[in-house]
Amino acid sequence: MKFKIITFAISSVLLFSCNKEKEVSNALNNAMVKDSLEIYKKLYDEAAYFSIDKNENAQKQFAPQPLEVVMSKVVQDFSALNKQEGGNPLLPIDASGKPTRVNKMSVINHKWLIIDFFGEGVVGELIIKYNYSPDTTTQFTVLDTVLY
Repeated sequence: MKFKIITFAISSVLLFSCNKEKEVSNALNNAMVKDSLEIYKKLYDEAAYFSIDKNENAQKQFAPQPLEVVMSKVVQDFSALNKQEGGNPLLPIDASGKPTRVNKMSVINHKWLIIDFFGEGVVGELIIKYNYSPDTTTQFTVLDTVLY
């Protein structure tokens, strides 16, 4: 009988110890996830600093028009250039003589876009100035090109 009581006591202590260890482990994991989310939020905010989405001064330049309407028109006007015969005239020609294509585009502020493009044997980036007008097609001017 004494043996059973001692065995039960030891088993209870071990079980309690394992559960406590699991709780501590879960608490540490939750803290690490929370810290990781905070780090990624800070990194996103840092990366988005030069974005029309976070740049209130640039957003005010389009007032009273909603930013979503303005950005939709700018992107639509740029996309229309991609559909021209021979490709977008703002993008360089690749090694095979074909037009390059846009991989990503980001609106920096109320005047600039940054474009990542690619083609056969060429990849690069463009800084493009744009002049938005609600009544006419947005005008685009390449300011600089980087080829890799």
